[in-house]
Amino acid sequence: MYEDKKLNQTLELKDGRKLGFAEFGDLNGKPFFHFHGHPGSRYEILLHGDKPTKLGLHVIAVERPGIGLSDFKPRRKLLDWPDDIIELADHLGIDKFVVEGISGGGPYAAACAYKIPQRIECCAIVGGMGPINMRKKDMMRSNRVGLFIARWFPFLVKSMVKKTMNEINDPEKSKDFMLKIFEKMAEPDRVLLQDPKILDIFVTEFKEAFRSGPNGVTYEEKIYAKPWGFKLSDISPELQVYLWHGGLDVNVPISIGRKVCELIPNCKGFFFPDEAHLSVIFKNFEKMAETLKNH
Repeated sequence: MYEDKKLNQTLELKDGRKLGFAEFGDLNGKPFFHFHGHPGSRYEILLHGDKPTKLGLHVIAVERPGIGLSDFKPRRKLLDWPDDIIELADHLGIDKFVVEGISGGGPYAAACAYKIPQRIECCAIVGGMGPINMRKKDMMRSNRVGLFIARWFPFLVKSMVKKTMNEINDPEKSKDFMLKIFEKMAEPDRVLLQDPKILDIFVTEFKEAFRSGPNGVTYEEKIYAKPWGFKLSDISPELQVYLWHGGLDVNVPISIGRKVCELIPNCKGFFFPDEAHLSVIFKNFEKMAETLKNH
């Protein structure tokens, strides 16, 4: 599936690791680095079909270490990520660019906003996770339990991730497993999977996250459960950050989105009371893209 060479690219970084990425949309358009959710992969942007092309966006979907085509990096930190993005941008001949992170990609977008503001035109966070001290009781139980285990019993995380990997890689169980995950989410998100094409893409992008095994996703879980290494309030006030969040989000409650927006010095928030974790971007992709493109 997805044999287009633009969807299956790697860059050898200075430290010898391979960084996996894909390019979508208008390759002469506005450079737009997309950071996938957790678990996720470069295929995530396929959920938006031909919208990036129509909107004139050159989307570069990058996979984090140990995920998809990217090599694993032991002992990595959240703030290592912007260095990989700079190498990739330089390789592609891109000077200034937009960064956008959804859900588990949100912290990585914030890390870029903090560390490399001189290269970023603007930053977008969509339903993004907040620092560990922002976890709220209105987050769905499975997420709270996962973060608790990752923080206090990290040696148990890999077995949990392996179970997910085995379920999603079983062709007879993968679709039912994905539907079961979405059962716990708000109705606007559950409705999305009624479209067989969207369900297939979700299954494919989750499988790709485990291409090299469980280590990448396991380490991600541990990173989310640790301090980020910087304060949101220390992001440059000269950099414009935009935030989109759904009021029905149970993966990352809207209270977290509001707090993140409040702490970032120059952040404009868009809050949608009737949307959830994923539906907020599905329903508003065009508006979001136009906002970032015309910044």
